[in-house]
Amino acid sequence: MRRSAGHYALLRHVADMQRTTDGWATAGPGLDERTTGPLLRLGLLRAAPRETREDQAELPARAGPPAPWAVQLTDDGWDALLYAEVRAAPSTAEAPSPGLQQVGLRRSELDTLRRFLALRGRLRHAPASGLESAVDAARFNAASNRWVVYVSGEQMESMARAFFLERLGGSAAPANRFARVYGVSYEPPPHDAGATATCG
Repeated sequence: MRRSAGHYALLRHVADMQRTTDGWATAGPGLDERTTGPLLRLGLLRAAPRETREDQAELPARAGPPAPWAVQLTDDGWDALLYAEVRAAPSTAEAPSPGLQQVGLRRSELDTLRRFLALRGRLRHAPASGLESAVDAARFNAASNRWVVYVSGEQMESMARAFFLERLGGSAAPANRFARVYGVSYEPPPHDAGATATCG
């Protein structure tokens, strides 16, 4: 099991044992000071102070002397657990809205678009309206191994320009694949007459 997966499983175990957000989990199968040490160091768990361990009302029902040890999730721990659960949920392919096309992007292509959008206030030709929202809404589809976005024709042309800029300063692969798969490429007009993108 990968370390991150082990952390998630342990967070889930602690959450189940403490039952409520302000409850505490005490030692049990697979749960002790040694196994939770890494999560305590990461700030995802907190250890109960002595006064809490001595207050039987604060801890899960148990007989005998005060618990020698107890932990609970911190706010970061709860957020990490929620994030892991959302990330692990399978992505479902949705039908694009009318007028929008589904586009599958590699991770490197999505990163190129984010760099392009980060320059929106400085570019002479700004990204198409709505492209940033479309990129922010990208969802990973495990079946195709692609990040899926839904964009308009204008937004596709703007994407082609982002890949053109990447071709000049980095890799030509995104522009080439976008033109090959979707038939859209950016061709700067002569004499700076204005931006055009070609389809087909």
